Amino acid sequence: MKVVSLDGSWLLKGYDEQKGEEEKAFMPEIEENGWIKANIPGVVHLDLIKNKQIPDPFFGLNELKVSWVEEKDWWYRKKFLVDKELLSYDYIELVFQGLDTFATVWLNGKEIAKFSNMFHEHNINIKNYLKEGENLLVVKFDSPKRVLENEYNKRSVKLGAAFYPPVVYGRKAQYSFGWDWGPRLPTSGIWRSVVIRAYNTCKIESFYFSSSLSNSLDVANIKVDVSLEAFKEEKVEVLVRIFGFGEDQTKRETKSLTKGLNNLTFDFTIANPKLWWPNGYGDQNLYNLEIKVVNNSGVLDEVKKKVGIRKIEVIQEKDEEGKTFYFKVNNVPIFCKGADWVPADSFLPRVSRERYDYLLSKAKEANMNMIRVWGGGVYEDESFYELCDEKGILIWQDFMFACGEYPEEEWFFDLVREEADKVVKRLRNHACIAIWCGNNENNWGYKAHWFGVKDKFYGETIYHKILPEVCSKLDPSTLYWPSSPFGGEDPNSQSEGDRHSWDVWSGLKDYTEYLNDKGRFISEFGFQSLPSLKTILKFTSKEDRFFQSKVIEHHNKQVGGPERLLLFLSMHFRLPSTLERFVYLTQLNQGEALKTGIEHWRRRKFKTGGALIWQLNDCWPVASWSLIDYYNEPKASYYYVKRAFDPLNISLLINGDEVEVWVVNDFLESKSGKIRLLLYNVEGKKISEKKIEVNVKPNSSTLFLKQNLKELGYDKSFIGFVAGVLEVEGSYYRYDVILLEKLKYIELPKPKIKLKIEKLDKKRYLIAISAKNFVKSCEVSLKGLNASFSDNFFDLIPDVKKEVIVDLEQQISKAELKKKLSIRYY
Repeated sequence: MKVVSLDGSWLLKGYDEQKGEEEKAFMPEIEENGWIKANIPGVVHLDLIKNKQIPDPFFGLNELKVSWVEEKDWWYRKKFLVDKELLSYDYIELVFQGLDTFATVWLNGKEIAKFSNMFHEHNINIKNYLKEGENLLVVKFDSPKRVLENEYNKRSVKLGAAFYPPVVYGRKAQYSFGWDWGPRLPTSGIWRSVVIRAYNTCKIESFYFSSSLSNSLDVANIKVDVSLEAFKEEKVEVLVRIFGFGEDQTKRETKSLTKGLNNLTFDFTIANPKLWWPNGYGDQNLYNLEIKVVNNSGVLDEVKKKVGIRKIEVIQEKDEEGKTFYFKVNNVPIFCKGADWVPADSFLPRVSRERYDYLLSKAKEANMNMIRVWGGGVYEDESFYELCDEKGILIWQDFMFACGEYPEEEWFFDLVREEADKVVKRLRNHACIAIWCGNNENNWGYKAHWFGVKDKFYGETIYHKILPEVCSKLDPSTLYWPSSPFGGEDPNSQSEGDRHSWDVWSGLKDYTEYLNDKGRFISEFGFQSLPSLKTILKFTSKEDRFFQSKVIEHHNKQVGGPERLLLFLSMHFRLPSTLERFVYLTQLNQGEALKTGIEHWRRRKFKTGGALIWQLNDCWPVASWSLIDYYNEPKASYYYVKRAFDPLNISLLINGDEVEVWVVNDFLESKSGKIRLLLYNVEGKKISEKKIEVNVKPNSSTLFLKQNLKELGYDKSFIGFVAGVLEVEGSYYRYDVILLEKLKYIELPKPKIKLKIEKLDKKRYLIAISAKNFVKSCEVSLKGLNASFSDNFFDLIPDVKKEVIVDLEQQISKAELKKKLSIRYY
């Protein structure tokens, strides 16, 4: 095989409808005056920004100034050289790994293809169109707004969808037309790489690695299905090799090819396999898989992949509450701790492997073991799934249908079948893929009549026939789930299936309402906050930096979003007067809300099988439900969530006149230790203390103590807090605090904080922080330095030391660190 990259420098020009064809923009001999330089992979907006033809759409109100871009047709041109050697191959294909979206392709002045799906690779046989010497490739993108609205307006039955209903007539990322956390910046462009691939005899069309484990997990039976596409009849040899961890097996088969698809199966047995585990449960062992096709002249095609051996099940069994829904991996029940993923940029070519790595590493560090790839974005790049394999992050993979009704028409079904076929083949070999899901909220929306009462469920054929058929055929070992949420008569039931818990934020209820939610698997719940102040400074001018400025409000895309932030803040905190304080308090409020939900559902382990937060990340700088904002700044809520997802977690619950002390243990071994339950007044004076010895069973949730508050010394005139401290194997492990009055009603005394700094390495320090009284939400920061903190925005309780590890990007002395260190608190 030979590969020629066509990435890099292209030319770009925008036209009104049909004007490009009139100017013959697809022909080699036209004048290229007025064309600007473009970079591929790319989208139009990025090249317009680079060529100073539009302002940065993320700054201020500039999003509104660039809306004209979606109304134009955009043309790309590239000249490239071809030699005799390339032309001598049996089969030559042009491969667009991503076209966004309504594309027509010309090669040397001849139209060779039309495409209308941005979600998968497009391949064109170009052997008969290439010539020796200079060639011209031209791609035109029709205005997405015009195409979609033409399709929408043709029909008498108007399909409904969130934010921009015409989008359901195209296979284009829905979020690009705006969402309640994202701007309206619908892109056009060659958004992934372009290559020419040349083959002799055949190519590897696809392969499927699957494993079945014995009940005791000591034997893995491996099957590798290989599909070859042959361009002529010839005899070849196919070799499949699996190696790693002392194992090295090769199987080979000679095959007389016939034109078209040729299928082969290779069986392996591995004794005592090294298994792949989710984060927190074991190592992410990955074997090497190599597939080669050879003939007398050498290697015709080959694939090299990392693969994992594991068994993933979803357990749905009847119980007293309805039906369970939790994952088992390698026979071990797993409480799924994680978040929902949205595209990491409105301009997708900017999302690099490094950005994926940062966000997924932060998820892993926050004790997460699952990410749900949401159905209104895109199927992410291969590197995203490779990193999830390496980090032990299970993937709940939605198909790209969200909050809408979709055409029940054959032309659309054909698009969906091709998309599903290509997507499943691309992703199914990743160890991280745990479940395929048909859509986001469409079954729920139909049942609840979000878009009115219709004559039928538009999209039902897709989710209940086409997608399950494709998944059953191409990846039978992975569960297909029709929708999220889904289960029972009510798709958003609390008794079975998965649930989107929006009664708090959407229902305008205090976050304590989470304590009443008995959902079996929470695949979405969330709470908004402002992004970090550093991020706000990047998209505002000085005059915009107050909470109710037009720019700040524009960067909150939910209708009524700013007002909700105020409402929810007023339930627990005194309303602030400065933007900096608004940022701090909305992030604390978000953290307290998420902590409340997470700890409640973890206490119900495995009555509830998981808690996924909406959302991990952002696609632009915005007030949203994210834990990490667009410029990679972790919010206060990120640290709250990290603590709430700790494998060994103590939590307190006030239930009537009693305080309950729970411990959740995700480790697969028991933990012995001691619980201290303490009552303090607001000044930090200890009123009472109770101690018990505990043995926490593996993979469990246990109520260890119920204590009447009056017996602890509490009465209604008392202002103070209850603390629970968990000590394991003789040392402090974790604590939890419940204030016995809302913070807005309390005057906390000035804290007496003590610091001790220890240098661990050239760029690493340990900061030990303690206090004589209660301190709410300590934020540690280092002025002018880029640093990451193992914990932050934490409460301090009297005489319990909190240790924070600081990793710096540059070396500084202990004295310099101390100068730049500051601690903010409530």
